[in-house]
Amino acid sequence: MKDSILMAIESLCDDIATNTDAEENRKRAASIAALAISGLLLPDDVEDGTEETEGEPTAPEAKSNMPKSGDRFTYNGMSFIILGEEQGGVLAVQEHTLGEEMPFDEGDSNDWRKSTLRKYLNEEHIKKFNKGDLLPFVSDLTADDGLKDYGTSEDYIFLLSCDLYRKYRPYMPKYNNWVWTITPWSCTPGYAYYARIVHTDGSLNDNSATNAGAVAPACLFNPSIFE
Repeated sequence: MKDSILMAIESLCDDIATNTDAEENRKRAASIAALAISGLLLPDDVEDGTEETEGEPTAPEAKSNMPKSGDRFTYNGMSFIILGEEQGGVLAVQEHTLGEEMPFDEGDSNDWRKSTLRKYLNEEHIKKFNKGDLLPFVSDLTADDGLKDYGTSEDYIFLLSCDLYRKYRPYMPKYNNWVWTITPWSCTPGYAYYARIVHTDGSLNDNSATNAGAVAPACLFNPSIFE
């Protein structure tokens, strides 16, 4: 029945195209509209350019290779723990501290920007990385007492701040010695040599910048390495 109705509609359309009588064409157009409104002209009769094959399996959804918080992965022989996504990259911290304990700064300053530890990590330790695999990370150097004298620092290799440590504590490795954070205790004269640390039990404290402590480097990986 559908086929005969469609043929009738096509015939009406042909008549409209060749007939110059406006009134007659109006009547034919009304007839087409009536057929469509009555439900005889169904959507299935209109081709949309797609065809669904019954029983044809749908394509599986693409799986993401992005690691999750708490995942462990090895990079150039170093073991890392994924913390989370930050600043357009994947924040990770080394699962094991560096073999040698180091002062935060040999000049006894808690200002990361001019510390000897920052220089070592970004001039020596970084040689273990393919630099294109890392993204620069901007660290907030706000002191524990809220002073912002030191501003921020942009590095490829850095230490976690106290705020980042608190945020990702559930995923942090358990180290065998206390480790440095990037956060100063205070920027005021007389106290600008204390930097915040994380004890083996996970509690926060502070220590003099010239003391030797364990170092747990952090970095921001380019997400492209996980594709």
